[in-house]
Amino acid sequence: MTVTTEGPSVGPTLFIDRDTWSAKLGTALKAAGIPFEAHHNHFEPDEIDATWIRSVAARGWVIVTRDKAIRHRPAELAAVRDGRAHLFALTSGNLSAADTAAVIVAAWPHLRKAVARQRAPALYAVHRDGRVVLLKR
Repeated sequence: MTVTTEGPSVGPTLFIDRDTWSAKLGTALKAAGIPFEAHHNHFEPDEIDATWIRSVAARGWVIVTRDKAIRHRPAELAAVRDGRAHLFALTSGNLSAADTAAVIVAAWPHLRKAVARQRAPALYAVHRDGRVVLLKR
């Protein structure tokens, strides 16, 4: 689902992976005017991470995941690098759906700035307070 809005919230499209998605998150992103795409609208649930990462990066979407290990696995790192992706990993993997939504909405201005300032490929940590930290390029 693509959400397009006018106004100050417009920015890069967030791709919400299968580990992060919830209906509460979708509702919160829509309410905040944040453009997003959900994994289940484009890929099978068991799609190989490296495959969807390359596809998402080719579309210019910014990846948001709760899968902290994704940034350490060689195949996924190669997909991020080769696809020139921006990948944001939440540092708290045990958040409720409501908390995940709150973190991503709070982080939105920081994600937008990071994407505007940093050339891809880039990996970031998104902290519970909404802070975004560049991990590696």
